[in-house]
Amino acid sequence: MNLVTKNNVIAGLLFAVVLLPGCASRPGSEVLIPLAEVPASTSKVDLLVATTRERGSKEDPDAFTAERAKQLNFAALTVSVPPAHVKGEIEWPSGGPADPKKHFVTTKRDFLTSNEFRERIRARAKKGGPEANDVLIFVHGYNTLYEEAVYWMAQIVHDSGFQGTAVLFAWPSRGQAPLYLADREASTYSRDYFEEAVLSISKLPEVKEINILAHSMGNWLAVESLRQAKMNGHGDFGGKLGNVILASPDLDVNVFRTQLDVIGQLPRPITVLVSGDDEALALSTWLAGDVDRAGRITAEDARAIEGAKKYNLRVVDLTGVDDGSGNHHSKYSKSAAVVEAIGRGLKNDGTNSQAHVGRVTTMANSGERLHKTGTIVSPANASEAE
Repeated sequence: MNLVTKNNVIAGLLFAVVLLPGCASRPGSEVLIPLAEVPASTSKVDLLVATTRERGSKEDPDAFTAERAKQLNFAALTVSVPPAHVKGEIEWPSGGPADPKKHFVTTKRDFLTSNEFRERIRARAKKGGPEANDVLIFVHGYNTLYEEAVYWMAQIVHDSGFQGTAVLFAWPSRGQAPLYLADREASTYSRDYFEEAVLSISKLPEVKEINILAHSMGNWLAVESLRQAKMNGHGDFGGKLGNVILASPDLDVNVFRTQLDVIGQLPRPITVLVSGDDEALALSTWLAGDVDRAGRITAEDARAIEGAKKYNLRVVDLTGVDDGSGNHHSKYSKSAAVVEAIGRGLKNDGTNSQAHVGRVTTMANSGERLHKTGTIVSPANASEAE
């Protein structure tokens, strides 16, 4: 076995160990087949999907696969959340039929045209109520199956309390731990399509604000798309771009700097969620030749403060936040307190959107709550890191 092959094998094994702790099996596309009977008492989360995944496989003609589509595909789903749901968790069916009293289950699934996708967004806006004119787009990360992305977004929307239009942008991750480079290429492939989707949404008169939440490798896709949108003359998407939240960004810190040089100042400052104990990004750093990832530049690092000031960012250090067991790569969703704080920030009306810009803040658990800041997106009482 030559050195290159040996290193690839080692990397694959390390990814399997670090990124999938305790995961004996993963869901199949069958979890997205709607159940006929679901109690009305369970919470329901409505999602829209824009995806660069191709539809249809031999096993399931309705499944979105890991193959790359040559156009955007669209869908709508409703996911039921069990009454005893624990915030920060997804209660997956295991070893038998799904029970809506215990598990996340799908209650509706429709495949849409691009026009039907836009009409669903308009219909939610016309319905009125809290955040009726707001859209939240979630971009998932590396090694993520489509069905995992759907349920993950349902969990985030439910736990954050977001009540506007939730849109999952699902890119064709292979969903296999060793295929890091394949996923990187697939995320890059999806840049133009993501820009297209956001631009299409921004042109709907009923939409007032578009928020973006990206995780891990999904940040490469999101930030690259924002960069090219700026170069294409619509960097703020008609003034509708709201909060941009980069959670655990798997971005070369130097590349991130050059991206920000092009993006410039957005209507609201970009929020970057970092954590010094992120084991997945530690491994990504090793694979990248020990070039630091943006998601591990913590409050104690002078580069964090310098970058926050220069690029008008909000950098939030989550190292002190307890998210239970795991690799500490998904604190934004697995910590109940953090996902609730994100939800409070999304509800902000933007009147204080410039407060505490250009600062690094730290968050830590205090029982079931967080101290140092009350929200993630618009911290009200944040103090600059020393």
